[in-house]
Amino acid sequence: MGIEKMKNKIRNFIRSLQTYTDRFWYAPLLGLLAALDNIIIIIPNDGLLISSSMLKPKKWFLYALSVSIGSTVGAIALASLVEFQGLPWILDIYPAINETKTWHLTAQFFEQYGLLLVFLVALTPIMQQPAIILASLANTSLLHLALVIFIGRFIKFLIMAYVGSHAPRLLEKAWGIKDELTDAGINLRKD
Repeated sequence: MGIEKMKNKIRNFIRSLQTYTDRFWYAPLLGLLAALDNIIIIIPNDGLLISSSMLKPKKWFLYALSVSIGSTVGAIALASLVEFQGLPWILDIYPAINETKTWHLTAQFFEQYGLLLVFLVALTPIMQQPAIILASLANTSLLHLALVIFIGRFIKFLIMAYVGSHAPRLLEKAWGIKDELTDAGINLRKD
C-alpha cells in the first residue's frame, strides 16, 4: 500500500471516528490510539487531539489527559518489551534503526542527559520511540520513565488541546505538527 493511500485511509478513519466525539468512550479510545502509536507509529495523535478539541471544546482537558495517559502506557509497554526482548527484537521490527542519525543523536544525548532528554522529547512533536528504547536498554526504572513521560506529554497535550479548543488559528505557525494536522484532515488555511 502506498503512503498516500495509507494517509487517505487514516484521514477517512479519523473523520468517521470523530462523529462519535460526544460518546463516553471517545476519550478512552483516544488514549488507546495514543498507546498504540508507540508501537505502530502511524497514528497522528497530535492532529487527532487538536481536531477533537476543536470539535468538542468543552472536553479539551479530558482529551489531553486521555492522550497523555495512553501515550505513557504505550511508552511503558514499549520499554517493557525492549527490556525483556532486547535490541535484536527492536531491529527485527525497525530494521537498521540503530544506524540512523536520529538514533545516534538520541544515544549521544541520552548518555549525557538521561531522563531529561526523555522529558524534553515528551514535550515536543519529536518521535519518542528512540528515547524510550534507549532508556529501556539503559535499564532505566519504568516508574521514573513513566513519570517523566507523563509529565512531558501532559504539558504538551494540554497546550495542544487548549489551543485547539480556544485559538485554533495559532496552530498555523506550530512547528512540528503541521503534517499531523494534515494527516488528521485539518486544513487551517482557507485557500
